Amino acid sequence: MVQMTVDDMVLKVVFLLQVGTGLLANTYLLFMHSSVLFTEHKPKPTDLILSNVAMANSFVLLSKGTQQIMEDMGLVHALEGSGCQVFFYFHRVSRELSLCTTSLLSGFQAVTISPRHGVWTRLRRWVSRHVGCSCLFCWTFNLTISTISPIEIKVFWDNSSDSSIGNGIACQYVVAMTGLYAIPLSILGALLMTLMVVASMHMVCLLHRHHHRVQHIRSCSLSLTSRISPEMRATHSILLLVAGFIPFYFLNSIYIFYGMKSFSSYLWLQHFLKFLATCFPSLSPLVLIFRNPRTLSSCF
Repeated sequence: MVQMTVDDMVLKVVFLLQVGTGLLANTYLLFMHSSVLFTEHKPKPTDLILSNVAMANSFVLLSKGTQQIMEDMGLVHALEGSGCQVFFYFHRVSRELSLCTTSLLSGFQAVTISPRHGVWTRLRRWVSRHVGCSCLFCWTFNLTISTISPIEIKVFWDNSSDSSIGNGIACQYVVAMTGLYAIPLSILGALLMTLMVVASMHMVCLLHRHHHRVQHIRSCSLSLTSRISPEMRATHSILLLVAGFIPFYFLNSIYIFYGMKSFSSYLWLQHFLKFLATCFPSLSPLVLIFRNPRTLSSCF
């Protein structure tokens, strides 16, 4: 039997606290931006995208947090293999939704802060009109692919631990996907990640150019006060999200690729990898809330 150490217990408690905090923050963010969609005459396209980002992050946390709670209470055994498959399905859909919506957010923001002339003006208008369709495509595509793709989930029950008292990971699985579906999904993920990186590099270049322009204006007018526009503040926040999303996504991909069975001998590593898998969906809403004066002022 694998004995749970104090470190294992601390990691498990921190994980549950992280999931709870992330759920509250994402729920608040979803409420703030979705209420704008229904109350304002002309809501911003970013409100729709951020609502979808918050919803996808909430589903990631729910799939992981609920599974952990059920394992601690010894309820996963009652569901047998179907329980693991349900949790994996919802986690997979929400994880890919988070990738799709975050890529959409970074791409839209890159177009928004681009020069307001020429092709950028036409592209900005086109993107603004098709934000809703893009969000709908993210949901429809991921739900459809996750439903029809022939994924074999091999479930392993951890017999070396007593899950009824929370001494181990009860539900372990290895995912096997045929190349017919694995290759297109991998290509799509790579394209979305590339879009995110290219959009971020474009925003960094624009911010660098904007900084030099502001420095030049301030040198010509000593009385000019330094102010950050809402667009620039939002761009900084999105760049922070992308900088955090990419490493956490890759770590979680490695975890899923090798399967939990590969880490069955290291209980602390399993809890730590679960903690990393929920870091982005837990921390990203806090970044958006505390860097947005509109949402922050509503907290007090």
